Amino acid sequence: MNAVPQAFLPVTTSHPAIAVSAVARADADVLLQLSREHAAQAIEERRAYGPAREDALEFLEALFEPPLRAWAWLARVDGQAVGYAGATVGFSLLERGYSFHLDTLYVRPEHAGLDLDLALFGQAQAMATRLGCLNLQGHAPVWTAAARRWTQQAARSEVARFVMPLAAAD
Repeated sequence: MNAVPQAFLPVTTSHPAIAVSAVARADADVLLQLSREHAAQAIEERRAYGPAREDALEFLEALFEPPLRAWAWLARVDGQAVGYAGATVGFSLLERGYSFHLDTLYVRPEHAGLDLDLALFGQAQAMATRLGCLNLQGHAPVWTAAARRWTQQAARSEVARFVMPLAAAD
C-alpha cells in the first residue's frame, strides 16, 4: 500500500499553460501556502476541526517519508501553483479493503473555469486505482463545484460527520 512518487503521471490539458502533477518535496512550501489560503476561505466549515498545526513535521512525513500516508497534487497555470488536492488511504473492516479519501480539493476562484478541479480529481482517482483501493471517498460542502462533481460520479451517502478534537494543536 505504498506507491512511489514516480508513479504519478503528469496531466496535460487542452490549455497548454496548465499542468497537474504530484507534489515533490520542493513544493512543500507552496502546498502549505495554498492549504492556508484554502483554510482561510473555508473558516466556518473548518471551525469544528480546530486550528492547524504550525509545525509541518507530520505534513512532511506523511507526504514524503516511506511509508507514504498522504498524496497530493498541484495544479499550475503558467508555472504558478493555483490549486491542489490531497488524499489519504483508509481501511474498512466492513469491506475488508482500502479506500482512498480525497481530503481536500481547492482551486483559486479566479481559475475555477479551467477544469483544474477535474484534473486534480482525476489524479486522485488514478492513484486510488493504482493502490488497489475499493473506492474513492470524499466530502464537500453541498454548494461547491466539488460536490456537484461527486454527485455526477458517485453514490451519495447521507451521514453526519462528527469531529472530536483530541488535543490542542501545537
